[in-house]
Amino acid sequence: MLEFLTPLGWLVAAAALLPILAAVVRARRDGRIRSRIALDPPGRRAQAATAIAASLALALLAAATARPSVRSAGTRPVRTDAQVFFVIDISRSMLAQLKHGPTRYARAAAAALRLRAAVPDVPAGLASITDRPLPHLFPTANRSLFSSVLRRAIGIQRPPSESGRNIYGTVTNFDPLAQLGTAGYFDRTLKHKLAILLTDGESDLFAPAALARNLSANRVALLVVRFWNPAERVYTARDRVEPYRPNRGALRPLQELASGTGMRIYAEDQLPDAVRAIRSRLGHGPTRAIGRPSRVELSPYVALAALLPIAFLLRRRDR
Repeated sequence: MLEFLTPLGWLVAAAALLPILAAVVRARRDGRIRSRIALDPPGRRAQAATAIAASLALALLAAATARPSVRSAGTRPVRTDAQVFFVIDISRSMLAQLKHGPTRYARAAAAALRLRAAVPDVPAGLASITDRPLPHLFPTANRSLFSSVLRRAIGIQRPPSESGRNIYGTVTNFDPLAQLGTAGYFDRTLKHKLAILLTDGESDLFAPAALARNLSANRVALLVVRFWNPAERVYTARDRVEPYRPNRGALRPLQELASGTGMRIYAEDQLPDAVRAIRSRLGHGPTRAIGRPSRVELSPYVALAALLPIAFLLRRRDR
């Protein structure tokens, strides 16, 4: 929106009327003198160009004095009744991939950004999980911060598990996900609390029914996006295959866990369905505006523009 910070600056244009009137009086006097000495008057085009240039220069200078600026809204609505927490599996099995393809972790990170963008008005946080969840970013509406933390602060085995097992064994355990409802991950007063688990689903034995009841008791819904292919392997830097093999029996307990909180599990090629489920679960709710309006002053640019008609006038004067 265009606005003028000092509208009284337009009085400069009113003050310029005096020299304009003086110029008109002088032009009439010069016309009488030319007629007496039989001197041809200047062409109409030259007179019109001079008048237009002078008027434009005065208008631009007056506008610059009035300090025009463009103000953008700078605020956006943010839900006050809902939050989302993205929980990304960072165990070593998430390095599995089809040879020379993207790893499970890389696909999960890309999916997190896509799902985050689907609900821009909902504050979102980030956590990782191996044998326990660890928060990296508490719910915020700042999507740039979300992306930066995902890119820089989270990675495979950063931090490593506390189990002390060999890195090639299964270290993931989903039972500690109960902390999402009890350890302050979400604001307790919220109506909608949604955790999105991005994982290959491979875990030590855990109790999906008990975990689902625990999360539901704290009003936390759990949506799962699974990144898994039976042909995937974990490769070393020299393209050697590590002993890891995908666990074909990991899907059923994960399905029981998600359905126990009223959600379901989605394969990585079902992200559009996951987006619809997320939006349906969160619905619509009250918002508040965050951010501050931004303002760009145009005075320097308008003043510089006034130099063009002034230069034109000076050039005509020198002729």
